Amino acid sequence: MNHGTPRTVISKVASMLNVPNIKRVVSVFILRPNVNNPTSIDRDVAVFRRCPTMPTFANHWAGISGSIEEADGSPLEAALRELEEETNIVDVFADFFSRNDAEKHFDSLRGDNSRHESLQMRLCLKAGLHIDIPKKDSEGAFGELIIRVYPFALILPMQSLCVNLEMRGTEHDQMKFISIGDFFDLTPCVPGLQTAFHHATAGAYLQLPSDVRAWENDRVNGAAYLARKAVSLATALYPVCHSQTVDDAHNPPNILLSMAMLRPSMVPIVNAMREIDRRLRENTQFEDLIMIQAEILQSLDSEAERCVNLAVETIMNDYIVWQSTTLSSDFVIGTFSRSSTLKRILERLLQTLPHPSNAKSIKVVCSQSSPGNEGELMANDIPNATCVSDTTFHQLIKQGKINLVIIGADCILSNQMGIVNKIGTAALAHSCKSSIVPIKCFSDRWKVWDDIYAPPLEEIFEVVTQALLDSVVVPSDPLDDE
Repeated sequence: MNHGTPRTVISKVASMLNVPNIKRVVSVFILRPNVNNPTSIDRDVAVFRRCPTMPTFANHWAGISGSIEEADGSPLEAALRELEEETNIVDVFADFFSRNDAEKHFDSLRGDNSRHESLQMRLCLKAGLHIDIPKKDSEGAFGELIIRVYPFALILPMQSLCVNLEMRGTEHDQMKFISIGDFFDLTPCVPGLQTAFHHATAGAYLQLPSDVRAWENDRVNGAAYLARKAVSLATALYPVCHSQTVDDAHNPPNILLSMAMLRPSMVPIVNAMREIDRRLRENTQFEDLIMIQAEILQSLDSEAERCVNLAVETIMNDYIVWQSTTLSSDFVIGTFSRSSTLKRILERLLQTLPHPSNAKSIKVVCSQSSPGNEGELMANDIPNATCVSDTTFHQLIKQGKINLVIIGADCILSNQMGIVNKIGTAALAHSCKSSIVPIKCFSDRWKVWDDIYAPPLEEIFEVVTQALLDSVVVPSDPLDDE
């Protein structure tokens, strides 16, 4: 049984982790304040011409690029290594700030995803959503392999940092800084260079409708809600915005892929936008857009409903065990941040329970979830829920006054690596683990990420490893139920 979910949609989501034949590379764009207007958003970008002797894309303009090697461990580490191998950027920082400060700064970029190091990374080196260069566009550079590009922007705060910037190594024979406008007209360049730049700069240089920018800046609602809104918004705007040729590398991405790159940590948005784009590329008749929109929204709703049903069943089993082994009067569930999926789970739970006079009751406590305080809104969403400060929430866990913590996720990482969720989730998971309070994540299949590396982390998100969570509950592929 497929629970009413279109096979073409869910099978696409189910197979995302099985993309074969990928060559993974990084591309780093070095940006400095614009020479003529240093205080504006406009910047100059460094471009490098590949030598005539290069085996791939000889004489083409590119950023600092190279393969991700096994020793790198992540695209970030590969980007930093390529910067050091192909430029003197570390020495430039050392000359300007003093060597110890520069080394400390770059060492912080190499580190783990702790809050301090993530802050340092975002001050200087920003990651963008990866792009795939299909075999037909790669000029046979890597045989039958798809080129997956992980783009980064190294944003330098002042022009003086670039005065002594030089090339190193043997890959390039020319370097120059050009304006953003000239960059978009640059030729010949490696495939997807302009698109990778837009991804690295998170669409900062795209002309997008105000409705899209307002949607992009929503930091209150969760991924499931914003994904549905993205589908409706993007499909409404697509016929108007789709004036350029989608296969022309020099044109900006269409509205669907633009919205995906704006919120890369919220994976159901990325998956939904890519799926609509894929289907429109197969059949670009606009009259089919309404049908595609309806099917994607149906799939989002269907998968969310399967997640809610499974979550309620899981929590009710916990509740029944607790009820039979304790004299306490209340089963207290704690939540973190704001999630439309968690809201539906908790509402369904409260509706499922017998009358309170015949059974022990369930109470809901919401952590305030600063910064942003989304927990206050979550508490308003749930009947009789209580909102407490994050500090108090952690104390209640340590005191054994919360029986179960449930969280959502913006991304389910591959290979049981964990999840991506709002900053503060990892600290909450540590508190639960040390206090032997179960913490369970409930998510639908649209949040499954399609790569071996985590998506770019927006400033309000972090990775929570699988080891910190008691379980990550995701419904099985509905095709497996047939």
